[in-house]
Amino acid sequence: MALPIIRLLGRKQIPVTAVFGKGKDLSPFNKIIAQSNYISEKIFFDEANYSESLIKSLVEYGNKQNSKPVLFLASDTDLEVVSSHRDKLHQYYHFTLPPDYRIKEILNKDKFISLARDYNLPVPKSLRITLDLSPEKILGLLNFPFIVKPSWRDNRWLKKFREKKVFIIKNSDELKLTLNKLKEFPVEYLAQEIISGPESNIFCSFSILNKNSDPIESGFCRKLTQYPPDFGNTSIAAPVNNEELKKLSDEIFRKLKLTGYASIEFKFDEKDRQFKVIEVTPNRFNRQFAVTSMLGLNLPYILYQYELEREILPQQLKSSDRLWLSEVNEVRRILKYEKTKTKALIKFLLHLPKVGFFEIFDVFDLKPFFNLLVKRKS
Repeated sequence: MALPIIRLLGRKQIPVTAVFGKGKDLSPFNKIIAQSNYISEKIFFDEANYSESLIKSLVEYGNKQNSKPVLFLASDTDLEVVSSHRDKLHQYYHFTLPPDYRIKEILNKDKFISLARDYNLPVPKSLRITLDLSPEKILGLLNFPFIVKPSWRDNRWLKKFREKKVFIIKNSDELKLTLNKLKEFPVEYLAQEIISGPESNIFCSFSILNKNSDPIESGFCRKLTQYPPDFGNTSIAAPVNNEELKKLSDEIFRKLKLTGYASIEFKFDEKDRQFKVIEVTPNRFNRQFAVTSMLGLNLPYILYQYELEREILPQQLKSSDRLWLSEVNEVRRILKYEKTKTKALIKFLLHLPKVGFFEIFDVFDLKPFFNLLVKRKS
């Protein structure tokens, strides 16, 4: 979700050129984002040949500029494409990435587990599986409940399953049904034991890292709700300051030799009282990173300054009891999963005054929100 990047840069009077794919039917947010008054210019590329067309459009735009712009990424697909063509794009743009092999290791869920073992990272018990592996073999190695997730969610997966990231397996019948359902997607999968506990045990760290993987600035949040529940995208999050999370995040960033923007999602395991790594996101901004703005951080602007080798003054972090809210995700969660929907919606409305940063709504940038309302009615 690029909208918070656009807004946080725009508030610093930085001209923003947004890049959109033509004919994209996977994300309902493209037309919403395009309405932002912080966008100075728009570039469109043909998604029929995604990689080649995106790189061609970026090169053509970069070639027209008097100085190199800073390149910001907002999806794993774009990160993979840009990383693979970094030598060409570095002629036209400022951007910082770790080696391409490291990005591929992290984006691929299966490879990441091997990487985590190599570096002794705290991760849940996991098993690499293929669809020809028997259910009996899997059940002999993992305990219920566990999840099954693809090593890579490509556009075909997103078109079929939308926001669904994982399948939750609670018994042998569910495992057999899931394996049969996934036969049309013959990729490697990861089975991973579930860390029990509420969604409020999920924490995220967000950092801008220098070339030595040292944090320039970092912020943290605690998830309160998700859509879908337990294994979805953030609906509500609260900013937090946590020294234990900072120490663990910094250690992982250095072990993996990450640079630029990076984020880690953890879940606190109540059994051993340890934070376990659920996912590492390198070099593309997550949707909920803007929760750190309530701590006094503007991470896109800090990255912008770093890329242009400008002086970055230390930020004085502040505490906040305000919330970050994805309006769309939270309403969808309530309508689909809450048993007493009316009561839940009233509670949602009563919490709105506590929100410090909305995913879509912004009093200084209203067109995206109005476009969302029109889209929902049509």
